[in-house]
Amino acid sequence: MEGVNFKNAAPYITVVLLFILGVGINAIISAGREGPKAPGKEAVAGEYRLASFKCAECHEMWPYISTWMFSFHNKIACERCHTNIDLAAMEKAHATGDYPKPITLKTPIDRGVCLGCHDGYRVPSMPGDLKDPHLIHFKAGIQCVACHYGVTHFKINERDIFKLPDFSNPSQWRPELVKTIATLPESRPTMQDCFNCHQTVFNPNFNPEKPMKASETPCASCHTQLTNPSQLPPAYR
Repeated sequence: MEGVNFKNAAPYITVVLLFILGVGINAIISAGREGPKAPGKEAVAGEYRLASFKCAECHEMWPYISTWMFSFHNKIACERCHTNIDLAAMEKAHATGDYPKPITLKTPIDRGVCLGCHDGYRVPSMPGDLKDPHLIHFKAGIQCVACHYGVTHFKINERDIFKLPDFSNPSQWRPELVKTIATLPESRPTMQDCFNCHQTVFNPNFNPEKPMKASETPCASCHTQLTNPSQLPPAYR
C-alpha cells in the first residue's frame, strides 16, 4: 500500500498483538478460576458444605441462623467455626427432641479456629478511652470467645431472649423480628464481661449482684482518661 511503511510499523504491530494475546489468556484463566462467593440470595450452592444447609433445616436452629445473618460473620459458613459438627447426632437430636433448650455448645470454640482468619497481634480500634487489652490476653492464652462470645449470635442465650413472648417459639424467628435484638452493642464485650473475670480472680468476695467497687480496681487499669471512681455509672460504684 502506498504511504505505509510496514518495516517501521512492525514493532508497534508486535506490541499490539502481544497485548491482545495477553488479554485473551487472562480471560481464559479467569473463566476457569473460582472466586469467593457471597452468602444469601447471590450465593452459589457449592460454596457451603452440607452442614451449613443442615443447620438451617431444623426450626430449633433458626434463632442461631437468623442472628448469624445479621452478624459480621455472615459470609462464613457454620462449619468454619463449629468444626466438630456431627450431622448424624444433629438429625437424631432433632427427631427425638433430645437437645438442650436453648441450644448450647458442649465445648467453647477454640481460639485456634478464630486465628484461622484473625490475627492475634492485630491492634484493634477501641471505643472511647479504653486501652487495648488484646495482646495481654492473647499472650496469656485467653480464649477469644471468653470476651467475644456475642460476635455472631448476639448473646441470645445469655440475655434470655427466648423468655420474651415474641421469641419463645424458634419457628417464629424471622429477620424482621431478629433485627430488633441483633444490634451491634449486643455483639460486643461489655464492661461487665471484664468484671466477670477480673473481680472473680482478684476479689474473693465477688458479688455478682454488684460486681465492682471502684476502690478495688483502679480505673486507669483499663481507661486512659477515666481516673476518678465518681465518673463511673452508679451501678459500678
